[in-house]
Amino acid sequence: MYELEHGRYQALYERYKSSEPFFPLIGAVLLKQQDGVVYVDDPTTPQQAYVEHAFGFAQMFGQKVATFESALERYLLVERRFAVPKVRFYATYLPDFLGSPRCNDMRSVRQRFSITPERFAGHRSGGSLPTEALKAVIVNAHNIAEVERLFGVTTRFWRSPEDFIGKANAVAVLSHGSMAGVCYAAAEAGRRVEIDVLTLPEFRKLGVGRFAVTQFVERCFSRSLQPVWDCFTNNAGSMNLSRAVGFTAASDPYPFFTINKS
Repeated sequence: MYELEHGRYQALYERYKSSEPFFPLIGAVLLKQQDGVVYVDDPTTPQQAYVEHAFGFAQMFGQKVATFESALERYLLVERRFAVPKVRFYATYLPDFLGSPRCNDMRSVRQRFSITPERFAGHRSGGSLPTEALKAVIVNAHNIAEVERLFGVTTRFWRSPEDFIGKANAVAVLSHGSMAGVCYAAAEAGRRVEIDVLTLPEFRKLGVGRFAVTQFVERCFSRSLQPVWDCFTNNAGSMNLSRAVGFTAASDPYPFFTINKS
C-alpha cells in the first residue's frame, strides 16, 4: 500500500469522477481542495485506491487487488494508523474484511438522495414558522464569526473561514433577528455539493432547517451546482427533511462503517 503523491491526484480523480456513487468529500481530496490522504496498490499505475478525508470520511474504488485490501485491513483494523479519531467508511464498495462478523458493531446504514429543479419547485414552501419570521443571509466576513461561535463548522471540512466563505455557498437563517440555523456545502467536486445543515436546539421543529435547506438548494441551482444529501437511515429527522424539500433516493441504502482509532 503506497501513499500517492499529490501530483498524481488529478489522474486518479479522472477515474473517480465516473464512479457511482460519487461523494464530493472524496472528490474534493483528489482535487486538492480539501485535505486528506490517498493510498493505492501501485504508485505508477494504480488499480485500486483508498481516499481518506481529513475529517475521516473515506472510500475505496477501482479493481480489487488482494494484497492492497490486506494492507488496508492492517491499516484500519490492526495498526489503526489513521490520524483522525475515527474513519467514516462509505462502504458502497465493500472490501471482504469489512464483511466479517468482527466488524458488525462498526456497521450502520446510510442513504443517498438527489434532487431535480422540478421536484424542488414542487416542495419549495412549507414550515411551521410564518415566512416573514425567517430571513436567509449569505455567510460572509461580517457574520462568519457568529456562525463559527454557534455552529463550529467553518473549519470542519474547509481549511479556513475564508475558504468556507468562498466555497461553501453557506446560507444562515435568522429567526426574528437571531441566528437559528445554517446550511452549507461540506464539499464541492464535479459541480456536486454535499449538504450539511444544522439548527440550534431552541429552534428545532419550527421549520428553520427546511427553510435553510430550501434557500441553500435554490442558491446551488442558480449556480448550476447539484446538491446531494446523505444520511443515516435511522436519522428520522434528516430523512424526513430531505424528502420534505424534494430529495428522492438516488440508490438503495448502503453499508457504512465507523472505525474508531481506540
